[in-house]
Amino acid sequence: MTQPDPSQAGRPAARDRVSGAGEPEPALIGELRDTELAISFWRRKAAEFGGPPPSSAFDLSRVVGGALSHRFVICADSITDKLSFLIYGSRLAQLLELPEEPTSGVPITRQLPARYQPLFIRGCRNAIAQSAPVRLSGVVVDYGQIELYRAAFMPLAMPGNSSMQLVFGTFNRLIGPPAHSSDAVRAMYNSLIPDIRSENPLAACSEGPASGPSAGGRELP
Repeated sequence: MTQPDPSQAGRPAARDRVSGAGEPEPALIGELRDTELAISFWRRKAAEFGGPPPSSAFDLSRVVGGALSHRFVICADSITDKLSFLIYGSRLAQLLELPEEPTSGVPITRQLPARYQPLFIRGCRNAIAQSAPVRLSGVVVDYGQIELYRAAFMPLAMPGNSSMQLVFGTFNRLIGPPAHSSDAVRAMYNSLIPDIRSENPLAACSEGPASGPSAGGRELP
């Protein structure tokens, strides 16, 4: 769990916190399933191409807004080991306090909130190393507020003679109750049980194999 960073006090993220009992918004609960939809689609494309699919197998124009706006593509330079956003959706930008459009060439460590930098670095590196989807889920505490997150990272095929590796992914988080009691995390988890029944129990920064329910045959990029 991360420790409060005084330099981030009063940042825009505070505006989307849920007041009162900390009940998650039903719409956000449904959106957490995007990790499974994205992974299922990646697997179908990987089966077609015999390995990590190219970026052209995905309709990245649908990432910018709408139902797929929690998704992103990160560019990993195998020479400099630098990670930078190539594209991301509007909802992801809101959740992670990013500019409306990616800033080309700027490392993600200079853009992401400090509490989520290890998550994105770990997800990208593990997906590339394993040449397979990686799902990460867990809980962080920011200024005494619980945030439960879920993300998936999937490697894409490297362009010929290029040092650049692309990683396709999706991220979402829920704002839970204040973390002032020992029951706060348990209450947040129990509120999500109906939506995550098919997955392993969530724990702080847990990682598991990217298996799960299929996307029901829907072609989502």
